[in-house]
Amino acid sequence: MPRVASHWEYLLRPLVLYHTDQPGDVRYREIEYQRMPLMSYLAFDDVTRLSRGDWVRLVLVTRPGASETLPYSERFLQEFEYRYCYDRYWEQTLPHDWMNTRFICNGHAFTVIGSAGEPFFTDAECGILGQLRHQFFLLGLIAHFHKASLLMLADRLVVAISRLDLRQPETIRVFKRSIRQTMEIFLRFTHRYWFHTVSDQAQAQDLFTLWSRHLRTDALYEETRTEIQDMTHYLDSDQVRRQADSVVRLTVVTILALVVNIATGYFGMNLIAAADNPLPVKIAYFLLVFIPVLAFILYAIAKSKRLSDFLDAMSDERLGSRQKLGVLLDVWKHKRTDFDRGRTSGQ
Repeated sequence: MPRVASHWEYLLRPLVLYHTDQPGDVRYREIEYQRMPLMSYLAFDDVTRLSRGDWVRLVLVTRPGASETLPYSERFLQEFEYRYCYDRYWEQTLPHDWMNTRFICNGHAFTVIGSAGEPFFTDAECGILGQLRHQFFLLGLIAHFHKASLLMLADRLVVAISRLDLRQPETIRVFKRSIRQTMEIFLRFTHRYWFHTVSDQAQAQDLFTLWSRHLRTDALYEETRTEIQDMTHYLDSDQVRRQADSVVRLTVVTILALVVNIATGYFGMNLIAAADNPLPVKIAYFLLVFIPVLAFILYAIAKSKRLSDFLDAMSDERLGSRQKLGVLLDVWKHKRTDFDRGRTSGQ
């Protein structure tokens, strides 16, 4: 697990790491790499003096270097401006009637760059600086909240599937509860917090789309939704399979009980006329019949799977009498299952 510096622990309190013994009201886990997202505001006396190498280093947050050099190859940076720069108000060569302002974003870093001589750019209340602090900050917060929520849901799925052991029924029950709870959380997140239109302003909408595209939130949402649906489908199919097995067992027991019921209740006749006997005698007769019938039903349920195979064999006209008799005899033969072999070998 990653270690957190002491000054960050102080700033994050009452948040504490999940795997520590420190007391805290809210516990958190790091589910992404430790490079923290950042936002910056840069005002230059002459913003046109920035070279392409400077722009690349500012966008991708690389180490410092000479302005006339590039931190990466030209082929790698072929679509640099299209991918990372929002140039709605940026033009260096042609005359224009707006101030040069450039927004650059790579998902983890968002930077606004403009001229320090423009009052609107440096205005902390109504200018670009004020928009950065009160509007663009919220855009980035929503985009990263989307990604963090989806990563946390994906982490819940990993934890749930890692704790599943098909040989232990308790882990199966815990797995089912975890998946259903995760599905509920995902639906709540989708209907309450998952949206793409954050503002009616074209600039804010474009910046949010650029930010989300670099964070890959749409692809992450589809991946998480697919994983949750796959696990939900697995639970549904497993439930259907269990219900089908129960129906098979019930059918086998019903068929066997039907034979006994027809044999003893033909024309409504009673084998033993005990209507006029005393109550203790009636109770004794009841227990005398109830206990063997109960034992018979429980035994039929225990053998219902093999008995269902025998019923299928009886209805199959392609099998001969000897084969059907062999299937009947298999009802009382003990077969070692893969589970028994794994338990014997200590797996």
